[in-house]
Amino acid sequence: MPFMTLVCLLFTACNKDDILPGGPMLWTYEILTPESVEYEGGTVGWIPKECFKANGNEGYIVMTCENFDVLNPISGGSYTYDCGWATLKAEANQLKIHFPRQVAEAPDAYEEITISTNDGKRTASTIICLSRTFKDEGQPDPEPEPLPEEAKFKMKKAYFTPFMHLDTQFPAPLDLVTFRITDINDNYTPLGFPEFTQYYDSIIWSAEGFPHTFRVYESNTTEGGTETHLATEWSSHFFKSGTIKNNLKGYRKGKVEYETSLAVRLYERDFLGIEWGTIVLQSPQNLTTYCLLDTDYEYQVYDIVAKDYNPFSKIIPVNHKQLSDSDFPAAAQKAIKTLMENNIGEGQNAGGKENLFKCLPEEGVKAELYWENKTTRILMLHQLSTDPDDLTQEKYYLHVEPKQ
Repeated sequence: MPFMTLVCLLFTACNKDDILPGGPMLWTYEILTPESVEYEGGTVGWIPKECFKANGNEGYIVMTCENFDVLNPISGGSYTYDCGWATLKAEANQLKIHFPRQVAEAPDAYEEITISTNDGKRTASTIICLSRTFKDEGQPDPEPEPLPEEAKFKMKKAYFTPFMHLDTQFPAPLDLVTFRITDINDNYTPLGFPEFTQYYDSIIWSAEGFPHTFRVYESNTTEGGTETHLATEWSSHFFKSGTIKNNLKGYRKGKVEYETSLAVRLYERDFLGIEWGTIVLQSPQNLTTYCLLDTDYEYQVYDIVAKDYNPFSKIIPVNHKQLSDSDFPAAAQKAIKTLMENNIGEGQNAGGKENLFKCLPEEGVKAELYWENKTTRILMLHQLSTDPDDLTQEKYYLHVEPKQ
């Protein structure tokens, strides 16, 4: 029986009263009948979604909310919800989903159910998306009706902002890349809702090799009416070089109705987006880099500065998940190793490599791992706390210098 862990991350969103949503709901799920039920993935949006698909046979799923003890009633004060072809039951921190066997053929079905819990005075929510097919497997799928041209869209790379505002035509890792969604004729609508949005419940951005997705458009109907959100332009950093194969898919009733793709090439400079030669002597900036498709990590990247005319930079993992002071050092160490393994490879033992660097702190740090490429040397440093009772001073970070 497959057993998986889901992390639902809530983007910060405010209503007219500026009330923030609750924290993320951390789910695990167990599919008891993998022959009849499959997990279709999750998406990050204003309200995260987790999607499952079932056939006409009987099926069971047990979902457990790991970071909250009690789930709220599902609908109308009831902890049970029955849509006819699926039953959901909330018990403490578990959600049990049952698909009864359906022998007779029926139209494909799709339902979205909001599951919530109380996070103090706030409410944390996840939308459970269930779809079901009852067709006779011996019959071929009917040919879908072609989409009209006005329902089609494109994904475009609008522009990019290089690290340290370098004068370059080629984007690199750590640069901020900005995308736009346009109609099929490349027409961009910065305000309002383009005509193609009326054909979809959601439009979702993903990329090969990236663990998460970003909801560009969504339309949700609730008791209070219809809420519609659209990001006509959005930006993201990427933490590795090479070709990023992007996909933009339009969904309606849980099915992909239309999709388009865009390949973006990221070129590595001396090291990621760092190019030796530009030194900031006054007012250096510390850029926080994030990736909408890999929300596990964020990094603070320092402008190139100089010590005794020797340039260097630093890359420091960001505690964007607000882990405790005792838990974050291990998470930071993992973030650094992941970044480096995706770009250079596994690190070497750093013993004796400190002598190759000119701008290391004089004390308080321990070099643990070493990397190099044609132009650059990198150390993973462990900054130790001078006060054993103050864990906030302990951190892991990358120290970066050019070969000279």
